[in-house]
Amino acid sequence: MHEQAKTNYGFQRLIKKLALSIGKSDIIPGSLRTKFIKFAGVNFIDSSDVFIGENVSFDNIYPHYIYIGKRARITAGTKILTHYLDVKKPPFSFYTGKVIIGDNVFIGANSIIVKECTIGNNVVIAAGSIITKDIPNNWIVGGVPAKKIGERIVDE
Repeated sequence: MHEQAKTNYGFQRLIKKLALSIGKSDIIPGSLRTKFIKFAGVNFIDSSDVFIGENVSFDNIYPHYIYIGKRARITAGTKILTHYLDVKKPPFSFYTGKVIIGDNVFIGANSIIVKECTIGNNVVIAAGSIITKDIPNNWIVGGVPAKKIGERIVDE
């Protein structure tokens, strides 16, 4: 019985990894991409108006720790991780954490989220940024590591 449960878990994980790989592909239209990514375990508040660009990578070990808000735009080459190296515990120890992306967030191409964090509503992340901490609502951030470079004025 225990072997059967192990086999089922391994098969389910393989299918989810396959769904993430398909969702990452440039041959899949954007409208289908969110469906594959959702099937793999990523959580969406409302996936109907979320854009996921080509070659976006979601953590394939803990995709269910990723939460994406309404009308988010995650552009090409972005990577979102939910497990991280704990440098205080040699030789190699990892910890996990949630990545929460708010509503109306734009994540520029080739950005990387490398720490557990909450990205507030109406945030803009410049291309190539590395996110290592929480970002408050309406901020514009960029750089390595990302820092505040401006603020959005949003009509409510």
